[in-house]
Amino acid sequence: MLTGIGDMLNWLAAGAMFPLMLLPAAALAEGRRAGAVLWLALVGAVSGAAFVFAAAAVDIDPPRFSAGSVAAVLGAAAIGTALIAVNGARSLTERLSRLLDRITRRTGRLALYLVMLMALVQFSAVILRYVFGLNFIAMQESVTYMHGAVFLLAGGYALLTDDHVRVDIFYRDASPRSKAMIDLAGTYLFLFPFCLVALWAAGPYVANSWAVREGSMEQSGIKGVFLLKTLIPIYLTLLACAGFVIAARSVAAIKSRSV
Repeated sequence: MLTGIGDMLNWLAAGAMFPLMLLPAAALAEGRRAGAVLWLALVGAVSGAAFVFAAAAVDIDPPRFSAGSVAAVLGAAAIGTALIAVNGARSLTERLSRLLDRITRRTGRLALYLVMLMALVQFSAVILRYVFGLNFIAMQESVTYMHGAVFLLAGGYALLTDDHVRVDIFYRDASPRSKAMIDLAGTYLFLFPFCLVALWAAGPYVANSWAVREGSMEQSGIKGVFLLKTLIPIYLTLLACAGFVIAARSVAAIKSRSV
């Protein structure tokens, strides 16, 4: 059952999220039909490269095809092409970018409250232990849970607001157009491939944790390690959402400069 759910989530990531990530690149084309053709060509090219990579990789299970999965992929490709041809890749990119921007920012702000709660719980644990001689393992583990949740939930927000660590060699002094091209290339060459490969590889890892309802090794600890591990695919999805917004901004900057 859980294996089937994991496969379904993997196909959802590969068949739904991945084509959406290519929308900003398709928006570089002039005209709706040209954008639809470019998007379909990118989907085909990247899909072929992804299947070859998955088949050659040692620690990644290659996709398991079925008549239903093939039909779903082809149907999604046909629907996506029609939508782009009718509405235009740029229009769809702008609308989706606004939605993903709100989701990523609100999730990042939620992590802010976890930081304050984590500090309060840690302060309480120290007072209880060294003043009253009381020690609660579940309370100590909750700090670890919240720390992991803060990192995983705020990763996309930090990328979106440019608060992450950037190894800057020439980006700072580059022109706005050059920065946009660097951001676009970095998003498609490094960020999106990492998110998709990590999502696919994380599927069995999270599913196995759910299968045994993995919990703390301590008797009185929190029995919810499987819930904490579930934040891994959520983190990768938020990271991809932030990448989409950055790619959309980069394409808008490039197009505005070329007009």
